[in-house]
Amino acid sequence: MRRPKCKHGNVLCSQCIVADDAAKRAWEQLKNIAVHTDWETRMHSIVTIRLSDGHCDGTLYESKREAVKHAGNNEHYFAYFSFRSSPNGFASPRDAAVFLEYHRQAYDNGWRLPDPDAKDGGPDMIMPTPQEDVFAQLARLMRAAVN
Repeated sequence: MRRPKCKHGNVLCSQCIVADDAAKRAWEQLKNIAVHTDWETRMHSIVTIRLSDGHCDGTLYESKREAVKHAGNNEHYFAYFSFRSSPNGFASPRDAAVFLEYHRQAYDNGWRLPDPDAKDGGPDMIMPTPQEDVFAQLARLMRAAVN
């Protein structure tokens, strides 16, 4: 199934995406975990986020494998978020929307990331930094240098 492209020519665009209720829920729940959990615990934890509605039960798992096993036979309906690369959760509801949609599209296109039998829980997806984000960051840096 082909998805429509945005005005920038992307199927998934971090500038055009609108944060839905699932993204807002995921953003808020990860913020709550970040506020109520110490740094050291968060940095070595993974949480599950249900792709359909953004629900996160708040359980911190020590490894992706434990998180995948917790999901049972429904492991493909979840995204696995590690606080290691983002200690305070998502930066905004829009970032949560991009994360959830990226994982939804991967599963819709046949990717199978979680593997309860793998030692590490299966491979992780590394989301690329889109060109428009790089240009936006450069523009912010140039404006800051001028001021």
